[in-house]
Amino acid sequence: MIDDFARGLLKTLAVLRPYLPQIVIGGGWAPFLYYRYLAKNREHTPILTRDIDFMVGHQVPIVGPQTIDEILTREAGLTTAFKSLDSPPVIHYEGIIDGVDVEIEFLTDQTGSQEEKVLVVQKGLHAEALRYVSVIVENTLLLEIDDTESSQFETPLIVQVPKPAAYIFQKGLSFPARRDKQKASKDLYYLFDILAKIPDAYLFEGGDFEALSGKHPAWFDQFISNLSTPFESVDAEGPVRIVEQRPPDAFPDLSDDQLRYFAQGILEQFMLKMEPLKTC
Repeated sequence: MIDDFARGLLKTLAVLRPYLPQIVIGGGWAPFLYYRYLAKNREHTPILTRDIDFMVGHQVPIVGPQTIDEILTREAGLTTAFKSLDSPPVIHYEGIIDGVDVEIEFLTDQTGSQEEKVLVVQKGLHAEALRYVSVIVENTLLLEIDDTESSQFETPLIVQVPKPAAYIFQKGLSFPARRDKQKASKDLYYLFDILAKIPDAYLFEGGDFEALSGKHPAWFDQFISNLSTPFESVDAEGPVRIVEQRPPDAFPDLSDDQLRYFAQGILEQFMLKMEPLKTC
């Protein structure tokens, strides 16, 4: 049975169906969608959260009679919660969809001035501007929500997610700047979990890391640097934080010590594959 949180996500996506071509699903829900709808792995236990992060461009065209803000507040009945004192402020959409608490945030790429914290990307729609979101928005793939839980919809939902390589790249770039250490630890867990559970064919055979290295050489070198120290040994910060974030049913055959060794080995092998792509 699909988790209640996931039902809330699917209901949210159904409500936003007209805008799905404009939205990329990021955050903690991207790995869940990879496992379930890309790798067809319904057994693996990911970290689930009620928070839903939607990545968008700087200008989201209006589709049909309603804006995204109107759909979420009028049709879905969510309320807007102001999360900052900036002008314009960071806004989250909060409430209950299909009996499940949800919290929705929109994110966009930060360009230019570091003071540019929030952009109005559509009438009434505020997106927090963060560095490296362009990596997500510009490198996507389509997934079809094709299981029995989605049979309530007239046609399958087609959603956009980051390519797994882009997701790993963006997380590796952004986690050191996280003010919330727990969120940074979750980022490391997501990165490790994808490398451990998504087949290499989806990660390496399409040349996505090579393309990212070629387009963003300075960022790629920073990405390698960011991941080197936290995973330099089994006792380093990275493996320890991954063990701390492990969901109760994930990797049930491994003790904490074994998981540390496994996580360090996974990242070590990944870094060896990335080494030839460094530019300096």
